[in-house]
Amino acid sequence: MKASLKKTILTVIAYTAGSLLLLALGLFLYFNAQFSVYQDDQYKFSIKYPKTWKVIVHPQANVAVVFLRPKDTALDPLQENFNVTVQATPEGAFTLAAFSATIKNQMVAVFGKSIHIVEDKPLHWGWREGHKMSIEAPTPDNLKMVNAWVLRSDQAYILTFLGNINKYTQDSIFVNEMIRSLQLQ
Repeated sequence: MKASLKKTILTVIAYTAGSLLLLALGLFLYFNAQFSVYQDDQYKFSIKYPKTWKVIVHPQANVAVVFLRPKDTALDPLQENFNVTVQATPEGAFTLAAFSATIKNQMVAVFGKSIHIVEDKPLHWGWREGHKMSIEAPTPDNLKMVNAWVLRSDQAYILTFLGNINKYTQDSIFVNEMIRSLQLQ
């Protein structure tokens, strides 16, 4: 009796573990199927983006691409967006620490006391070091901005998401995957 009980318990455990593994694999494949890959030959990078988002390529100087999230309703005052900007690193800001300090100073200068920095941390893209900073400006517009950047030689690749604070919970999984997927060639 004891041997058959052990066998039954082990079978149930193995079945449960196998089912959970298959479920996790299915969710992983489903999540990845939600994305396409944008390849930019001019600025030499690629990034994943949600298939339902509109792509605007090179809308102005130094802006490689803008991804526009579909509006929830026609009355949405802000269209959530994610863009990749590539610019020369400013004089005196050739290190990641110096560039990060410059970005933070610019944010505070532009937005003043109306912003709250809610995340400010190092970020890793494979073997490259980068930085990530999230800002909230609850008044007057309920804005959420997520910035991530990495330096390559004398160029800075800046990823920026701008959206509504109240919608960020649903957008964060896409924003984080877009940031994570950046590959420099």
